[in-house]
Amino acid sequence: MYFRSHSRWPLPNNRLENRSSDPLAWLAGRACSAFALAKNMKTLRFILIALCLASTSLAQSRFARVDLPLQVSVEVPLNWWLLSGDINATIEAAGEAATKLAGIDLSVGKKVNLFRANSMPRSTYASIAVNATDSDIRPDLIKSATKAELKEIEEMMAEMIRRGLAVQNLQFLKSLGLERKIISGHVTIVFRYRRSSPNGPVVVSLNRLFLGAKEISFNLSYREAEGALWKPIIEYMTQSIKVGKNG
Repeated sequence: MYFRSHSRWPLPNNRLENRSSDPLAWLAGRACSAFALAKNMKTLRFILIALCLASTSLAQSRFARVDLPLQVSVEVPLNWWLLSGDINATIEAAGEAATKLAGIDLSVGKKVNLFRANSMPRSTYASIAVNATDSDIRPDLIKSATKAELKEIEEMMAEMIRRGLAVQNLQFLKSLGLERKIISGHVTIVFRYRRSSPNGPVVVSLNRLFLGAKEISFNLSYREAEGALWKPIIEYMTQSIKVGKNG
């Protein structure tokens, strides 16, 4: 299933329109005429800049905002592949099995996957997974944690992830650091790291938002060799995370 097939997401308009409903095409036509009349390079540069700015402002976004439970939302590329049904259930089962085999205590309460999608075409790799978990961690404790305490949290998370990956014949390659920030008024810790994969290293960004009785995690990752393509997209998706109607 692709996002563009979902009725509640905006769809690109591929039909030919007349000039009154396609201002970009009309502007391009006028620009061609202007090129012919341009008498100096200053005028030509002005027209090129104006056309580029118009193209940017008139282009339809290639992202759609996905609204999830707990008033959480995030923007995702329209053409990404939505993972659901048996595929998502298998991924969840594999994660649970790896956690148990690694001897990692599962969180108290219930964990629910809210959303999972992978990049297209499928020969590439970038992904997002959003999970909701019952939490007994008080947000004020994270907010008041010292640098030394945050470093301790980073080391604990790295060790847990390292053990879980080892069960899957994967390696935790390097911690890229942990930081604390505020998203939509909620304290958040962001842990970034590199791990191995059959097709080369993967960069992972784990964003944990503490909402009191609930914790929302956004796990975003991409194949490092494809960083020129996916790094800006993943960073944009991370910045688009919102909690609440007004974000």
